[in-house]
Amino acid sequence: MNTGKILIVVNVFCLLTVAGCGGQLYKVAPLPASTPPELSTNSAGGLNLGATALDGDQSVEQFEANLPLAGVIAVDVRLQNRSSEPINANNLRFELSDGTGAKFKKIPPKKALSRVMKFDGYSFYRVDARQRTLENYEAIALKLDGVIGPQEDRRGFLFFESKTESSSFIGMTLSVTGAGIPNSLQLK
Repeated sequence: MNTGKILIVVNVFCLLTVAGCGGQLYKVAPLPASTPPELSTNSAGGLNLGATALDGDQSVEQFEANLPLAGVIAVDVRLQNRSSEPINANNLRFELSDGTGAKFKKIPPKKALSRVMKFDGYSFYRVDARQRTLENYEAIALKLDGVIGPQEDRRGFLFFESKTESSSFIGMTLSVTGAGIPNSLQLK
């Protein structure tokens, strides 16, 4: 008799677990969720750069999570090749620094998602739900493979690790090297 009750409880628990954890962990908005960043650099014969760091409200709108509180800075980046030659995106190196000169480490989408999940206290989840969310993060990340053809535009998110809760992006600078003349711009 007790065995029957135990089986019922176990089955109900399994059904609730499977039903309650499906889908994805966060609803990530597709790119572009907003207008692309204005090109802040204007080189007639090189790589032009535009970027915007997402604050807490913008990151909730885009990623359904407050990334700055989780120690992740998401930067919406737009690249435009105005040269007549292709630019090898594999050679591009991005660096984010604040007004004091402190540098933030660029991290892959997988690590950004892990930091957000840890901050939000996700310890039990379905593996396929996490995988779907990771695929969405990777889908809107800036693609840094192959070449950026002449007159081609490329847009996506870069993720940077912050040691503290970042609420202000005043004085932050994004720099890119590896495409001839280095570009730097102040984030808005």
